[in-house]
Amino acid sequence: MNHPGPPRWLTGVVAALVTPLTGRGTVSDDSVGRLMASLKPHVDAVLPTLSSGEGALLGRRQWRDMVAATVRYAGDLPVVAGVLAPSTEIALGRARAARRAGARAVAVTVPPEARVSPEATYLHFAQLARAQLPVVVYLEPVLSPTTLDLDLVHRICRIPAVVGIKDSAGDPEFTRRLVESRPGVRVFQGLEHLVGRVAGVDGYVLALANVEPELCAALARDPTCPVLTGRLTAARARYGLDGPDFVRHLKTELHRRGVLVSAAGGAAIATPVEGNRP
Repeated sequence: MNHPGPPRWLTGVVAALVTPLTGRGTVSDDSVGRLMASLKPHVDAVLPTLSSGEGALLGRRQWRDMVAATVRYAGDLPVVAGVLAPSTEIALGRARAARRAGARAVAVTVPPEARVSPEATYLHFAQLARAQLPVVVYLEPVLSPTTLDLDLVHRICRIPAVVGIKDSAGDPEFTRRLVESRPGVRVFQGLEHLVGRVAGVDGYVLALANVEPELCAALARDPTCPVLTGRLTAARARYGLDGPDFVRHLKTELHRRGVLVSAAGGAAIATPVEGNRP
């Protein structure tokens, strides 16, 4: 089968959403609505339930509710559902659920069972094609140890279902080599501190867009503008984006603004609620 190529909508700024929760650990539908309303005028797509959405901690019910609420409030804005699953079987099930919910694509990392060899990693993404939904490969060094194997990445990109890469490897030289090699899919930079460091990327997947969507949109148009990069540096410091606790900072700010009903995360996510099984 020939590779159909990436969809036209997959470009620009993709907001990597936080997951709004109530104090009981359930997804706050109203908060999702307010967050989406603040983003829709500025971003090109949204990505719930990935790292910024604490996706590895979400149970099945929380994941399903967040994806469904995002699709409902997104309207015509494309939704790429994040999948951080412990196995290919669970990832495939969530990809199918995302398709039923109305997501346009899924962003998927490599589960532990597929990290044993390059062939297992390849087969993981090949099997996701059974969900009949476009796949964005999430490259992140902790979750994807094969990140810097460019030959393997190219082989994965030839799978017809694969349409993009979210590159959070943190190595601009790898990103540069990837872009220059023309993998046939969209390449997105996924780290704020590397915005503007590599020419030719197709867009940015940014957690910062939760709180500064206009700045992110401006950076996508002119990523090397000194004024904008200065504002980006200040925002990274303000929201702790270079540290491990950045999600808490983002939620605290969104709660202060009245967008989120609560800044709950972490412990609230880990608290079992009815129907919330991994």
